[in-house]
Amino acid sequence: MILNRCLPLVSLLLLTASADAAIKFVDVSLASGANNGTSWADAYQGTTGLQAALGSAVAGDQIWVRGGLYKPTATATRSIYFEMKTGVEIYGGFNGTETLLSQRDVVANPTILSGDLAGNDASNIFTDNSFHLINCNTANATAVLDGFTVTGGNANGASASNQDKGGGILCLTGSAVTVRNCRFVSNRCTFGGGAGYINGATPTFIDTLFLNNIGGSFGGAFDMNNGTSTFLRCEFVGNTAARAGAVECFGSSNSKFTNCIFRGNTATGAGGGGAVWVSNSTPVLRNCTITGNTSVSNNTAGILSSPQISIANCIVVNNSGPGGAQNLINNVSGVAATYSCIQGGLAGVGNLNTDPLFVNGAGGDLRLSPLSPCTDAGSNGQIPAGTTTDFAGLPRQADNPAVADTGSGVAPLVDMGAHELPNTLYTAFCFGDGSLSTPCPCGNTGGAGRGCLNSDLFSPGALLSVSGTANPDTVVLTASDMLATVPCVFLQGTANVAAGAVFGDGVRCVGGSLKRLYIKVASGGIASAPGAGDPSISARSALLGDVIPAGSQRFYQVYYRDSDAAFCPAPSGSTFNITSGLILNW
Repeated sequence: MILNRCLPLVSLLLLTASADAAIKFVDVSLASGANNGTSWADAYQGTTGLQAALGSAVAGDQIWVRGGLYKPTATATRSIYFEMKTGVEIYGGFNGTETLLSQRDVVANPTILSGDLAGNDASNIFTDNSFHLINCNTANATAVLDGFTVTGGNANGASASNQDKGGGILCLTGSAVTVRNCRFVSNRCTFGGGAGYINGATPTFIDTLFLNNIGGSFGGAFDMNNGTSTFLRCEFVGNTAARAGAVECFGSSNSKFTNCIFRGNTATGAGGGGAVWVSNSTPVLRNCTITGNTSVSNNTAGILSSPQISIANCIVVNNSGPGGAQNLINNVSGVAATYSCIQGGLAGVGNLNTDPLFVNGAGGDLRLSPLSPCTDAGSNGQIPAGTTTDFAGLPRQADNPAVADTGSGVAPLVDMGAHELPNTLYTAFCFGDGSLSTPCPCGNTGGAGRGCLNSDLFSPGALLSVSGTANPDTVVLTASDMLATVPCVFLQGTANVAAGAVFGDGVRCVGGSLKRLYIKVASGGIASAPGAGDPSISARSALLGDVIPAGSQRFYQVYYRDSDAAFCPAPSGSTFNITSGLILNW
């Protein structure tokens, strides 16, 4: 579930209401109290309690809504909506006892905004539903909707009043609202944008799911015309429309999609674009996964664009055109790509045409498996500024020691697609870059993430890196940026000396029971172990009396000769130095 993984982010960003903001409380199940929203005991009541709270809210207020089902009106008037207001933040997911925003549980307390005014959606009667659930008006980014399921909107009304667009949310010129941790489910329209319609607006959607919305003619989830919308870590699943099964970007709609997933969406008509359809717009897609989408009539089920757009760090595979065809044109048309995995083979720097090896693509688990060729294969230069996490909220750049780096940039290299494969093998530690409480002994502070400087003027400090897997043990340690041809010792310990200790010209953090695993001679300042004919690290450790149990950690550094006694003279240093360190998880 998207909401499960988003709670830590919400908790960090929004711990409490600001001191000068009023909190208005809403509880659909409450049958006592003053019904004035001043506390949980006196919360606004009934299915229209949220509407009452919105009516009294002013900029600076927060609205806390207890789990339950809320409607924009108790009448049959389909043109009454939840109206967003600048400076008013609306939060769902409470159980009615919280005193801090961080205490809410969005998953345990589903909070539903429903357009099913007559309560007859179960009978497939939608003609009496709200045209939209949410109207953005001209509210700016300080208008926040967070922690709700938005469902049952049916925009099948008059085009002149936009009542045929945006069954879930309507964002017109001047609006820039923020939507987080929400679900837009089973909304519909006749013109475009089953979940939402955007025209000249700049809303932001974060960690939000768009599921099974029906877009009529254009855009199963969104129909966008002009404006620059932002979608961060969003998922589009099972949406349908005649053209653009998930998203349509029309007429200078230059929206941004980062770490997003498009799967199982369908374009039912001749327009195509099962996932994304683009006309005269330049949307930016980075680290998106687009798979399992379908176009019934038109050839292109993945991304269809005119004129051409550029994507990067994306995976576009297994999208099916008429008859189930999955060739290049069925995946992309009118697309230029770099550092992307495109089924059918699209020319471009860093592109792949291979199975991305999802954990379970058919089951919707689009995480990358440890041997996926898409890991460490993206371009760091194409990561949008400020992006530090992937679709699941994990670190966006994590090294996969099991594969070679094939992407672009300084390691760790970003993976292709919405998910980053976590590095579970190791953690780098013990840097001589000034971050330890023990400094390098003679002011020889190294570069970021490196060991202390050595006498080679061109070295930023020696680095210890790793490749391979723990089970089976194929781990290889590599020390680099030492002096050109010097002996070095690969050191293993059972403990971390967190503060570090002066060790020759460097700082050592490896402690506990120490084992000198291998002695090597560097070539060009680089040495690796184990080498040809050497036992594996775990086997060598066992021979030295330290059997490494599965699930345990060991600590590693490499110390090496630096015979220039004048570089860091005694008593400050000595004639040897040491690399940065690694903690390996066996």
